Amino acid sequence: MLSLTANLGDAKTTIVHPATTTHGRLTDEDRAAAGISQSLIRVAVGLEDIIDIKADLELGLGAL
Repeated sequence: MLSLTANLGDAKTTIVHPATTTHGRLTDEDRAAAGISQSLIRVAVGLEDIIDIKADLELGLGAL
């Protein structure tokens, strides 16, 4: 259900890896100074039911 995107201005829940998308052009040092690590994932919660969002996150993270 979560959409992988760099567009964070949406009504649906999105997920993004900032180090390779929104902050991908920064140097490693600049990303570190901004608190953007390689393991950071940003989730922008949308208007879906929270139970559905949690279930989708559990499914995806459980696959790791």
